[in-house]
Amino acid sequence: MASSSSGSSIAAPEAVQVLVSSLADESPLVRKASMASLKDISALNPLLVLDCCSSVSRGGRRRFGNMAGVFQVMAFGVGALDRSDIDPTFMSKLAKMATAEMISSKELNSDWQRAASGLLVSIGSHFPDLMMEEIFLHLSGPNSALPSMVQILADFASADALQFTPRLKGVLSRVLPILGNVRDAHRPIFANAFKCWCQAVCLYSVDFPSHSLLDADVMSFLNSAFDLLLRVWATSRDLKVRLSSVEALGQMVGLITRTQLKGALPRLVPTILELYKKDQDTAFLATCSFHNLLNASLLSENGPPMLDFEDLTVILSTLLPVICINNDSKEDSDFSVGLKTYNEVQHCFLTVGLVYPEDLFMFLLNKCRLKEEPLTFGALCVLKHLLPRLSEAWHNKRPLLVETVKLLLDEQSLGVRKALSELVVVMASHCYFIGPSGELFVEYLVRHCSLSDQERDDLGSSKEAFRSSSTYYPIQHKRFELKIGAVCPTELRAISEQGLLLLTITIPEMEYILWPFLLKMIIPRAYTGAVATVCRCISELCRHRSSHGNSMLSECKARADIPNPEVLCYLAPLFPKNISLFWQDEIPKMKAYVSDTDDLKQDPSYQETWDDMIINFLAESLDVIQDNDWVISLGNSFTKQYELYTSDDDHSALLHRCLGMLLQKVEDRAYVRDKIDWMYNQANIAIPANRLGLAKAMGLVAASHLDTVLEKLKVILDNVGQSIFQRFLSFFSDRVRMEESDDIHAALALMYGYAARYAPSTVIEARIDALVGTNMLSRLLHVRHPIAKQAVITAIDLLGHAVINAAECGTSFPLKRRDMMLDYILTLMGRDDNDGFVDFSLELLHTQALALSACTTLVSVEPKLTIETRNHVMKATLGFFALPNDPVDVVNPIIDNLITLLCAILLTSGEDGRSRAEQLLHILRQIDQYVCSPVEYQRKRGCLAVYEMLLKYRTLCASGYCALGCHGSCTHSKQIDRTVHGNFSNLPLAFGLPSRDALCLGERVIMYLPRCADTNSEVRKISAQILDLLFSISLSLPRPVGSTFGVDIELSYRALSSLEDVIAILRSDASIDPSEVFNRVVSCVCVLLTKDELVAMLNTCTAAICDKIKQSAEGAIQAVIEFVTKRGNELNETDVSRTAQSLLSATVHVIERHLRQETLGAISSLAENTSSKIVFNEVLATAGRDIETKDISRLRGGWPMQDAFYAFSQHPILSFLFLEHVVSLLNQTPILKADSEKGDNYSNFVGVHIEDDILQAAIFALTAFFRGGGKIGKKAVEQSYASVLAALTLQLGSCHGLASSGQHEPLRALLTAFQAFCECVGDLEMGKILARGEQNEGEKWISLIGDLAGCISIKRPKEVPTICSILSKSLNRHQRFQREAAAAALSEFVRYSDGFGSLLEQMVEALCRHVSDESPTVRRLCLRGLVQIPSIHILQYTTQVLGVILALLEDSDESVQLTAVSCLLMVLESSPNDAVEPILLNLSLRLRNLQICMNEKMRANAFAAFGSLSNYGVGAQHEPFLEQVHAALPRLVLHLHDDDLSVRQACRNTLKRIAPLLELDGIIALLNTRFSSDHRSDYEDFVRDLARQFCQHLPSRVDSYVGSAVQAFDAPWPIIQANAISFSCSMLSVSDDQRILSLYYTQVFGMLVGKMSRSADAVVRATCSSALGSLLKCTNSLSWRVARLDRVDSIRTNHDSEPTKK
Repeated sequence: MASSSSGSSIAAPEAVQVLVSSLADESPLVRKASMASLKDISALNPLLVLDCCSSVSRGGRRRFGNMAGVFQVMAFGVGALDRSDIDPTFMSKLAKMATAEMISSKELNSDWQRAASGLLVSIGSHFPDLMMEEIFLHLSGPNSALPSMVQILADFASADALQFTPRLKGVLSRVLPILGNVRDAHRPIFANAFKCWCQAVCLYSVDFPSHSLLDADVMSFLNSAFDLLLRVWATSRDLKVRLSSVEALGQMVGLITRTQLKGALPRLVPTILELYKKDQDTAFLATCSFHNLLNASLLSENGPPMLDFEDLTVILSTLLPVICINNDSKEDSDFSVGLKTYNEVQHCFLTVGLVYPEDLFMFLLNKCRLKEEPLTFGALCVLKHLLPRLSEAWHNKRPLLVETVKLLLDEQSLGVRKALSELVVVMASHCYFIGPSGELFVEYLVRHCSLSDQERDDLGSSKEAFRSSSTYYPIQHKRFELKIGAVCPTELRAISEQGLLLLTITIPEMEYILWPFLLKMIIPRAYTGAVATVCRCISELCRHRSSHGNSMLSECKARADIPNPEVLCYLAPLFPKNISLFWQDEIPKMKAYVSDTDDLKQDPSYQETWDDMIINFLAESLDVIQDNDWVISLGNSFTKQYELYTSDDDHSALLHRCLGMLLQKVEDRAYVRDKIDWMYNQANIAIPANRLGLAKAMGLVAASHLDTVLEKLKVILDNVGQSIFQRFLSFFSDRVRMEESDDIHAALALMYGYAARYAPSTVIEARIDALVGTNMLSRLLHVRHPIAKQAVITAIDLLGHAVINAAECGTSFPLKRRDMMLDYILTLMGRDDNDGFVDFSLELLHTQALALSACTTLVSVEPKLTIETRNHVMKATLGFFALPNDPVDVVNPIIDNLITLLCAILLTSGEDGRSRAEQLLHILRQIDQYVCSPVEYQRKRGCLAVYEMLLKYRTLCASGYCALGCHGSCTHSKQIDRTVHGNFSNLPLAFGLPSRDALCLGERVIMYLPRCADTNSEVRKISAQILDLLFSISLSLPRPVGSTFGVDIELSYRALSSLEDVIAILRSDASIDPSEVFNRVVSCVCVLLTKDELVAMLNTCTAAICDKIKQSAEGAIQAVIEFVTKRGNELNETDVSRTAQSLLSATVHVIERHLRQETLGAISSLAENTSSKIVFNEVLATAGRDIETKDISRLRGGWPMQDAFYAFSQHPILSFLFLEHVVSLLNQTPILKADSEKGDNYSNFVGVHIEDDILQAAIFALTAFFRGGGKIGKKAVEQSYASVLAALTLQLGSCHGLASSGQHEPLRALLTAFQAFCECVGDLEMGKILARGEQNEGEKWISLIGDLAGCISIKRPKEVPTICSILSKSLNRHQRFQREAAAAALSEFVRYSDGFGSLLEQMVEALCRHVSDESPTVRRLCLRGLVQIPSIHILQYTTQVLGVILALLEDSDESVQLTAVSCLLMVLESSPNDAVEPILLNLSLRLRNLQICMNEKMRANAFAAFGSLSNYGVGAQHEPFLEQVHAALPRLVLHLHDDDLSVRQACRNTLKRIAPLLELDGIIALLNTRFSSDHRSDYEDFVRDLARQFCQHLPSRVDSYVGSAVQAFDAPWPIIQANAISFSCSMLSVSDDQRILSLYYTQVFGMLVGKMSRSADAVVRATCSSALGSLLKCTNSLSWRVARLDRVDSIRTNHDSEPTKK
């Protein structure tokens, strides 16, 4: 322990002052340490701590940044005081200090103020009266401290209600006099204090109900305060004052007397009401106050209600509009406030309802009758809320409520209608609706179920501003008008729909009102929008009343509005006589058609058929009558019929057609012109059916009056949207105008089309040329609606048919601008940009079907398609093959139309044989993507399209073609005049049929052959037919001049016949085995193909093998294997190479494992039956490209080339050939080699002899061979074990060199190969070692090679000499990393060199020779090998090895030094004394120098080696070595808690080893007990105990120890600085040596103070804080424990000169 003198010299106040200053440190760790030290010191001398804190606080917040911490320490110090030590005067001083600091600022509720308040509360726990008196001092007179003092009293009341409540009288007696002078800004604080004090009284009364403290004085004070708050503060202009006052009054109403409360009500109620004119939060607080007030005044147990209902009307009238606040709360950020306000209002009404239920009921009904929107809305909400809760009290008021609600059914406000709809549902659930009167409310809900969002403007425009005559109308009208107006028709409709469904499903009593009344709700047009909901309700009623089905049906009357056709027979006498016989024949036929209802249901077009029958009936009737006047009279009657149809009645379409047919029979042009004008004006072209009827009518008229119709159409077109610009502007200005324009353009298009369709063919050419030539159609293209687009497309289609019909009638002419019209159709067929990416709609599909049909029509007319137009059409239409199947009735016509279009393109394109063949191939290649699609219906569609096109092509080759698509011979066919051309072989190909080569049979066969193995039987059958057609066509085509046909023609026809037999079997027997059929097809195709076609097929087999259908892919592979097996001898080297590439490409793309194996089998078959070397080269080249361009480890389904290597290694014939091929590649050169100049330029690598990617592929091939070769591969590896292993080891070094330069892939590949080698030879241990081979950090790869060498030496000792012989020679290589690999292996093999004999001597010689290698790694490895010589041989080399180590301890490379230290540890374990003693001191000095190295491993090994040297510190070297121990001991202690774990452990072990040399039993016992923990607190405890041992047993060494520790204050490691501080202070704390204390105490103390202010490391500052506390605690001087801070000013001045770290 420190002596008394030293204790007296300790400046305790300075130390405590420093600790207090540290409370403002920026580091939480330092603040925590300082706080802990101050707490420890406070337990010994709390007054000193309080003095220091008070001294620091004298400067206030401006001079000290953490006043909160100071006040917390002071509070702790006050708590640490004993009762006997508590000085009221000092406590008063501290209280004054805290209050003085608080009153120095006008801020409120700062953290330091709260801490100061905590100090005062702590003082109050001892002296509550003292604390209150101090506060009371600042409550007199006007000053800025009043709010803070009152806030402290409020906090004290909230914190300790039991001590505060008995002193409430004193508080009130001092606070009340100053209330009148409190400024408005501070009044909320005082009001809040009153609220807290009242709450404290309530809490006290709960704990002590029998001890009432509310005597007359307290009640008087409360009454006075209540009056002041009510009369003055609650009427303040400041809203905060009013709010806080009302909130306090709400708490006080429960404490004041009934008399006072009753007297205050006339003033209190209006005061609260005034607050409702503000925002939502204010309304909530006011409503809470009203709730408390109503509970106190109405539900008191001490007397009757204080308020009559007449007095409550003002309050209730005010609360009603407040409900509107929550109406829009879901869109408001203050949802919780709005909901709370709504609930509080309902609670207030419920409180009133419990006392005055009938009066409240009448009040609410009267408010509803006023029909003022906010009052009505609020009253309805309250009724909805209270109706279930006051149902008994309001039971007799049902009729009155029903009548009142009826008056509101015509209310226009959406908010009121919403509330009324909700109330109707509640009333229905409580059986308010009885009898027929309930239908009125049901219809009300139905009416709202039909609302649409378009009604928002109409409903909003009918709103009126709120008006009220109430004096206390509380709400700003405009604001709540907006909130109620936020109810949209959609929301109202949703509420009504839900309500109607609830009435139907959950209330049985409503069934008798709803049925059959809901049936009437379906009929009115105004309720159309509610039909879905009403129908759902009807279905629910029918489900509930299923047992009463007859009674329900009896209430529904049968429809009688269907006309009977037999009526016409009875009206026949009114018509001309010659019509009667005709009608007698025709009318029964029509009657028979409509009588069979079952057939009509099955025919979706029965209505159209019926309409056509009527038109034909009319036309024939008019032809029979032959009376022009009567016909005109009938036309006038038709005109009058338009009055009977509404504008949107689609039945008027038939009337249009009837009138059109009639006008066709009239010759009076003026009459016709007048009637078509009338017909157009009466037609509602917005209805598609009417539009079509009008167009057909115009067409019928055009059959006789074409020019009249065209003139009318021209006038209509000129009057619609004079320009596109106007139409564009109308899109933004008037959406309705855009839709109207669409309807007109659609109608015009249809009218033009049907006019052309029905017009005479003799006059149509000029009209069509005029229509198309003037580009009038382009004006019809800007429609947007799908129905309008269909109309325009139909019109263009009709124009094309008109041209075709004219040609059939002998008037043929080309259609001008046909390509432009095709473009029009394709444009209309597409989806608009603003339609978005949505699923195909039915209308869009219908549009596309019509478009395809129209395209076919246009393609079929002259002139022929150009290539550009053909490609454009195909690009736009081929995608329809991918359409989903559903809906079938819409999609199937699209596909049929598409196939027809493609056939039309084929038939009408090309001028000669070659061009037609090219046309066919082009179309077929476009369809290929669907033929091989993974979707079954797409494959079926694609194959069907191919089949149809080949049929057309065969017909074309045999008999010419028809532009109209006719089958067989027809008048339109363009025959090939064979008599003119004669022998095709004598003519150029351009003038005859195409050659066989033009069909590219090889490419086509491999496309369709896999489909013969498809999963779909229809696809299989069609594919076989396709192949039959292809070969049938090919055999009929000529071959190029000079070409040789390698297949016997008779054999070909025999194979074709066999193929046709297979097709016949497929047609007749669907159950035949598909595999058998496919085999027969393949056999036939193998014979039918020529050599060139075979090569072409093999070269393009990739897609077939990669087919998405597994069975098809297997079939393609089977076909390839059979072709190669049977005809592989016909392939040359180029063919083999290309075929191998194709198969490899397929292998890459095939993911399914089985298919890949099958494909590899095909490659093996190719290698076996052709040139294996070519195939191997192609495989390795492909593998090399994959390695360079792909991440082969992440390929889906694995790397295909690896599977190929597996296949070769397992093949009984190819395995040995493949292994020989790969090894020959590796033996040509190392994989990569470094630059010839040795040095550090590791990245300059170049390839030698062969490409690097091939070599990498060879490594991967070896990997696969090792893993998948089986017994055959393993046998080859065993025979070449040594050479393979040596090569792999050397390449391992090269690959690690590449990895160090950033190229990691070669290393990974080599390690994988090495691992596979281990698995192949069965060496599992070596495989485990290689598992960590990718670790390229530092020297891990060197260790790996050493571990491999050790494993090999144990497992295969017979192979080691051969391997060592190879590696010893490899040390002379120019490649640095290979030398390092060889050295690494040899340094490990040396350990197992007992029986090597002369070989060991050669190895040692080689290692010694390369210890001076320029590579640090080689030097280290050679040194490591030298120290691993077997123990029976090491003794003769010990002196030499130690000399090498001593020299390398000073090597320029740190890694070499580290290796030397490690090797020294190994050698010292077995070295004799005579070898170590001569260099013991040199080793000690160099190890001590290495102990301060920044490298953690170096430090750890240096400390450990120093411990090992202790074994040699005996004899003559004992004393010199002991001096070295004492010199190193302080450093050992400091690094016992090093940042690095290994250093800590080494220091512990070394300290244990040198402890016996110190001859201290106490240290040895200490090391055995408290020495293994890594916690800093445990280390500090150990250091204190160790310091005590040093001071007790080694006093002469303490001086040097402390000096060394003080020097470590500037160590580069902050933790070591902290350890040095702890170690030195621990020794100073327990030392009695006055000399040491005089030398170091002042120095250390000053350095601690300096580091506290200057150190940037928190751990150092925290340790300094703890050390200062330790120095103060451990001294035995009692003077400082009673010391007080008597030199505050000087001390403060001294320490202020050193800035505190903030």
